[in-house]
Amino acid sequence: MKNIKYIVVLLGITFFSCDEDFLELTDQNGLNADNFMQTEGQAIEATTAIYDPLNHLGMYNLSFVTLGEIPTDNIINENGDGNFGPDMIKLNAYNWDGNNLYFNVRWSAAYKGISRANFLLDNLDKVTNFSAGKKNELEGQALFLRALYYYNLVAGFGDIPLLTTSLLTPDELNSISKSPEEDVWAQMEEDLSRAASLLPATYPSEETGRATKGAAFGLLSRVKLWTKDYIGAEDAAFEVEKLSYQLLNTADYIKQFDGRMENSSESVFEVQLVSGFGRFFSAELAETSLLMHIFPRVPWAVYMIPRQTASYDVVSDAFEADDIRREASILISGEDEINYVLPDGTNVVSVFPDLSIYSNFRTDLQTAGAYQIRKYLPYDPVNWRPGGAFFNNSVSINIPVIRYAEVILNKAEALVLQGKTNEAWNALEKIRLRAGLTMTGISNSDQTALLEQIKKDRRVELMFEGHRWFDLKRWGDLNNLTAAGLNYSGQTEWFIPQREIDVNPNLGN
Repeated sequence: MKNIKYIVVLLGITFFSCDEDFLELTDQNGLNADNFMQTEGQAIEATTAIYDPLNHLGMYNLSFVTLGEIPTDNIINENGDGNFGPDMIKLNAYNWDGNNLYFNVRWSAAYKGISRANFLLDNLDKVTNFSAGKKNELEGQALFLRALYYYNLVAGFGDIPLLTTSLLTPDELNSISKSPEEDVWAQMEEDLSRAASLLPATYPSEETGRATKGAAFGLLSRVKLWTKDYIGAEDAAFEVEKLSYQLLNTADYIKQFDGRMENSSESVFEVQLVSGFGRFFSAELAETSLLMHIFPRVPWAVYMIPRQTASYDVVSDAFEADDIRREASILISGEDEINYVLPDGTNVVSVFPDLSIYSNFRTDLQTAGAYQIRKYLPYDPVNWRPGGAFFNNSVSINIPVIRYAEVILNKAEALVLQGKTNEAWNALEKIRLRAGLTMTGISNSDQTALLEQIKKDRRVELMFEGHRWFDLKRWGDLNNLTAAGLNYSGQTEWFIPQREIDVNPNLGN
């Protein structure tokens, strides 16, 4: 699916703030919600449309890192420029309200995906010419994606409207009430369990990127940790282990983030991005991300800097010596070496940033010891600049949503919380050995100490992938952020967008 442009055949709406007259109009001469789902081809198009909001601004285009990393001890963000900067600062400073851009776009994109999933699920039975297994496959994809969109809502907002059908009138939509988050988690577990029973383990190469059995079990293992069903989390992770996933070797670790090893053996599910469409500020027309906001050769891209202040240093706080994940996650100016491609095509390895090769590195990075996010930077630094293909067409490196490494860590956490410390130790060992570390000094019997080590390795392994704030919330550890100098004062839930409450006051109750 990396090479297939998303075909958006449905109007995905935020489902609130709707105009009733508009929604009740029916096009008698063309395709519409009443006559679209008649053939297998149309069902496939409708399923593909469910994937589309994954790369909208509110999801894995940019907000996965702004919402998952900026309000944490991994990031400092002091740049308030442009359309995106002011609300990034507010996230980082815990100055939250219902007008924050990122809460608004997350709500909109996720419910757009849910709306499309519900349409597909409500209308699958209208199709009579499915080839063998195709109906189950499409239903499984829709269920997985609906659960993924709900995860990206409930883990942040808490109580939210739970919609499992598209057969609602505008008046019903605009007066709907929030459901307890427990009900949302339960629906996700039901959706993912059924999806896992329907989905194939693999697809033909031309359909790479579609949700698989491993993706359903992988997300289920994460969801089960949230609901404190540790036996269920262990079981779901075990189902993923039975499939063909493998950790990449140490030398290839960084390649899964810089464009060289997309959809690798470690990838359980990732958002498929495609260059060449441009329109990078249009969620509907781009198939790329906006991660040029961290590019080292873009002068204004001083966003989302690894946290380094007078009182706190993310490198010394999070990473052990010789951990290969440090250099794969954070480049240190004047210390780390990278590959440069010279104009004549020659490859040169030199210290970052080498001004004799490229003189236009950001000024903040020209100070020795400055930090730069490395994940999501294209392998060739010629692309770390404005005006080039990776800027004008935006960033087309896939975004990892579920990696096999996370599933192993999910299992390790589930095991240790059941008191199965030796098994948890063995699972953690796989992650640490790949990182170039050992298990020396890590107890396989001290439950409390081992849980803390699993948390530390989870932070480092998944750094900048959008997990940190959610993990801290799930663990009840958000209060630890004050030690890193953040202004956390008890915020555990995002604000439902004020524009939605204005239309439907039930959402503010």
